[in-house]
Amino acid sequence: MRQFAYAIFLHLLFFGLASCLDVSAQDETEPVQLDEIVVTPGRFAIDDGTPSRLSLSKQRIEQFPLVDNDVMRAAHIFPGVVASDYSARFSVRGSEKDDILVRLDGMELFNPYHLQDFGGAVSLVGLDLIQRVELLMGGFPAAYGDKMAGVFDITTKEEDIEKVAANFGLDLINTTALVEGPLSEKGSWRLSARRGYVDLILALMDLDEDYKPQYADVYGKLTYEPTQSDTLTLNGLYGWDKNRIRQGDADNNLDSQYDNLTVWTRWRHRFGREKWSDVFVFGGNGTQDRRTGAADFDVRSFEFFGAKTEFTAGFLDRHLFRSGVEWRWLTAEYDYDVGERQPGIEQYKRILADFEGNGSEIKVFLQDEWQLHPKFALNVGGRYVFQDYRATGVQSYEIGPRVALAVRPTEKLVLRGAWGIYHQPISMMNIPVEDDVQTVERAEQAIHYILAGEYQPNATFLFRVEAYYKTLDNLSGRLREFGRQTQIFLPPESGTTQGVDVFVTHAVSDRLTWGVGYAYAVAEESTGDETFFRQSDRRHSLAVSSSHQLSRGWHLYLTWRFHSGEPRTPLAHVLVSQPSGATACDRQFGDTHSERLPAYHSLDFRFTKRSPYSRWELTWYFQILNLYNRSNLDQYAFSETRDEETGMLLCEIDEEPLLPILPTLGVSVAF
Repeated sequence: MRQFAYAIFLHLLFFGLASCLDVSAQDETEPVQLDEIVVTPGRFAIDDGTPSRLSLSKQRIEQFPLVDNDVMRAAHIFPGVVASDYSARFSVRGSEKDDILVRLDGMELFNPYHLQDFGGAVSLVGLDLIQRVELLMGGFPAAYGDKMAGVFDITTKEEDIEKVAANFGLDLINTTALVEGPLSEKGSWRLSARRGYVDLILALMDLDEDYKPQYADVYGKLTYEPTQSDTLTLNGLYGWDKNRIRQGDADNNLDSQYDNLTVWTRWRHRFGREKWSDVFVFGGNGTQDRRTGAADFDVRSFEFFGAKTEFTAGFLDRHLFRSGVEWRWLTAEYDYDVGERQPGIEQYKRILADFEGNGSEIKVFLQDEWQLHPKFALNVGGRYVFQDYRATGVQSYEIGPRVALAVRPTEKLVLRGAWGIYHQPISMMNIPVEDDVQTVERAEQAIHYILAGEYQPNATFLFRVEAYYKTLDNLSGRLREFGRQTQIFLPPESGTTQGVDVFVTHAVSDRLTWGVGYAYAVAEESTGDETFFRQSDRRHSLAVSSSHQLSRGWHLYLTWRFHSGEPRTPLAHVLVSQPSGATACDRQFGDTHSERLPAYHSLDFRFTKRSPYSRWELTWYFQILNLYNRSNLDQYAFSETRDEETGMLLCEIDEEPLLPILPTLGVSVAF
């Protein structure tokens, strides 16, 4: 507890110091921002209001050809983002997909995805809920932790609600309902529910496989302002998933269920226009019960609760100071018994884990953004992380300094640079038991080096280029994405990623905008003496898009995407005779990621029509993904079949495709 007391003392000390430096008593409630120069590189935003020069409006995102209008999939359009047609998850700049911090109204979300057995195909947060989203892909300041690759920061709607309103939507895979209304004259409430009906669609289709995926989520928010200086919010987010595959096949079936609940309250107190504090109290739990085949099972249960406080103050017209401290208590229980193919082992190895544990974490950050000159700004800060449940003899804390600067040599040109040490602690809730690890070791670490330039000659044109280099150490575990391919996993120990992102956008007129994004990247990782490409190594990526307002209420969005093939491990499937005289398929792997999939490309478009009426509004869209039906590959997979005439066992390597041509129609009604 000494570390915790020391962290609280530091926070109160800086809180008092900042209070003495700023004695403003203004009543304005809009947060102050030192935005003469945007210091942080790698920052993109989706905004419901007037977009800044580095923002995309939420209305424009709603016009993108996206599966399920998923807000997480909206990030896929930016250069440097690596994603799949099947998943809302994404990685940035050669990272793993679980290296992205996802926050909702300031609260970190644990595994915020549906359909876990399909790579996380749908996110927990609907696009209709958001006010603003920021994607930070590197060099982000100390206020954000504790992930080492990027941040996806979501802010829900905060506007005043004067009357009860409702919105109902229906699209390819789910139906949604959103209801909101006022709470006296000082607050409001909002409730959203969604139910996926993929299982109902599959039940109507004649498929060889027996799939039954189900999911649902509920989100609620209550806002109350007892005074002009205080705002209280209560948020709750719950997600539920259940999946059953091949229930009649005892050796190849899947039966899984996931639950995820997070509840938090925030009290914001404003000391004036340039100073405010946020106090959070939060708690939640998560469960996973995944059973495959006749003997494999993966059962996990987590609970957490805690509190955090953050303080923001602008003073001397040049500084924006931020500080924060968080304490969290966690409990976890693992019951894991799964057979997995391991490197150099002919048979499956059974990995066992049966334990439970608990412990606490303390996190502290300090950050100062300093406008040294109208042409020069600096952001300096650091994070401290302490975990009391690490293995004996392992250092229990990390300190990560971060610095970023921006220079504006001319009114049209901004140059940026950033360096920082980013730690990603192994939490009690994500111990990689699948890699036969049952203790918490040192945090994973990344060091970012970033150089960027941005040229904007006028309000309609933007050119941006950003180069990065990252070193990765203490790597532990890897996100499992379950699929039909029997996979081989080599937990990496270290790695490097490097590349260049280029982004250009031009508003030709009020009705026509085009954009181009290109990324070049190399991502490698090492285990022992072996070095190979990371799964997220996507050498070349290109996206060309056009947004056209055809007439009042009608909108056309067209995009073409291309990227190099991702690394793959060669597979060999040979029929062998056993001593008993029976035959079996011998599955073998080549050198890890020594080959690549074919290149990917797809042409997508979407028509959107918005029709407002006196008391309600109808919005519908029609889109086609993969318009020319390109046969893009997801993976190669082992397949065993028997010849119907001879009964002979056939061992094959099948191509598992990504989405074929996919027409989609969606509609929403707002009252």
